[in-house]
Order: sequence, then structure tokens, then C-alpha cells
Amino acid sequence: MKSKGKMMIQWEYLITIHEIPEVEGKPGGMRIECDQVGRCLVHDAFQGGVEWLEKVFHEKGEEGWELVQLGHHHQELICIWKRRKEDARKD
Repeated sequence: MKSKGKMMIQWEYLITIHEIPEVEGKPGGMRIECDQVGRCLVHDAFQGGVEWLEKVFHEKGEEGWELVQLGHHHQELICIWKRRKEDARKD
């Protein structure tokens, strides 16, 4: 038996990569320190502030994207976004 007009939420996803800006006059930049069991901590990744990241979040939010996950690798952030698909119906 088919259900008529039942809405099924569907999502679309977007992956973006953003370079972390370097700060002038601060040699060495970011440090990564790992312990003997393999846990690593990133230090000074945002020594220049987070305004650039807030701008990315605001821009994507205005487009309807919600941040799902954020990861850090070298001098880059990878962001995974999702937003609801319009008019997604299952008949």
C-alpha cells in the first residue's frame, strides 16, 4: 500500500576546503605534538584569529548549508555541509 503525499527528508551534501591564513611576523606557525600512544594536539592553528572562518560560516549559512563536520590537515580545514533538498517527496 502506497502512502500518498508523505514527505521524506532528503539531504544534499557539500565538501569544501579552506586554507588557514598564515600570520605575518610569527615564524614557525602551527605546531603538532604527538604523545607515545599516537594522540596528537594542534597548537597555534588560529593564531591570526577566526574572523575568516566566521565569514565562511555566515556565507554558507545564508545559502542554507549546515556544518556537519570539520577536520584539520596541514594548513587546511575540510568542512562537510548539508542542507535539505527542496520538494523531496516519496509517493
